[in-house]
Amino acid sequence: MGADKIKRLQKRMPESMEAALFCDGANRFYLTGMRSSAGNVLITRERAWLIIDFRYLEAAQKKVTNCEVVEEKNLYEQVQAILKAEGLKRLSIHSGLTTLEGFRRMEASMPELILDSSDALARLIDDLRRVKDEEEIACHRKAQEITDHTFSHICGFIRPGVTEIDIARELGVTMTELGSDEKVFGFIVASGPNSSLPHGVATNRIVRKGDFVTMDFGAVYNGYMADMTRTVAVGSVTDEQRKVYETVREAQKRAFDVIRPGAVCRDVDAAARDYIYAEGYEGCFSHGLGHSVGIEIHEQPRFSTACTDRLTEGIVITVEPGIYLKNRFGVRIEDLVVVRKDGFENLTTSPRELIIL
Repeated sequence: MGADKIKRLQKRMPESMEAALFCDGANRFYLTGMRSSAGNVLITRERAWLIIDFRYLEAAQKKVTNCEVVEEKNLYEQVQAILKAEGLKRLSIHSGLTTLEGFRRMEASMPELILDSSDALARLIDDLRRVKDEEEIACHRKAQEITDHTFSHICGFIRPGVTEIDIARELGVTMTELGSDEKVFGFIVASGPNSSLPHGVATNRIVRKGDFVTMDFGAVYNGYMADMTRTVAVGSVTDEQRKVYETVREAQKRAFDVIRPGAVCRDVDAAARDYIYAEGYEGCFSHGLGHSVGIEIHEQPRFSTACTDRLTEGIVITVEPGIYLKNRFGVRIEDLVVVRKDGFENLTTSPRELIIL
């Protein structure tokens, strides 16, 4: 997918980093393009290995072209032997993805190596993953196209009498039929009073006239994700519902107005949050304004009150303000955007205006 991710990482490895070991699925896929439930990527400045068990060995030998594929027998013995043959003694691990028990096991199993448990490797791979190249962005765009088409379909499906689970299932089936990689059905679908729950799971609640229905969902294409939320009304809305909806929509627009390279993430968050609070809804929007998206649904940086990172070209990130009135109803609108030289590109094409079904 795009430029060789292993070579990119090797070029940016500091002098103090002799070798790096990745054991998690997300970074394994990012670096090699191999999807599997197991496997480990070992990288030095000159060479790289995918050490993977027999279940995936044949598939990996066919799929992976940017590193040597080795069958896993005894991982830590193999890693230690490879690095000894390369004349290397220092191994960096991803501290954020390693448990204390796992680290102790590594130390005991690889006594000849010095393990670097600092955040150096975590920061390095994070910096690489946060900026997407054009091929990665094309995958996000395709995933979002599938998601937008699915939203158009679901608007013709929602009616009084269907359940939240019915809607979630229909979203999953439709995205699968349209080409989404992942067969996922556990999307956020929350109706009526359940829509005041920002991460409410779909239940057997029956949709009724006058409900808001909030749907947070996204397709996956070549491993890269989309993420979108739309809130629609069923039959009719009250003046209060319309006011809340339009407040959220205006808050999102105000965030859009300040998204550009160099913008500080918490300032973008503030553009939306300050407006929502000024309109009388302080305490009703407690989650962050957005998060980066890639091969995982939540990546860095984020739009939040605490994030001081600056936006750079190529970051793919959500913009998702919301207002949640406890036990009554809620509204969230979420788009997926790419930071560009002169501002941003919105990958989401579904309408943001209030839709009454």
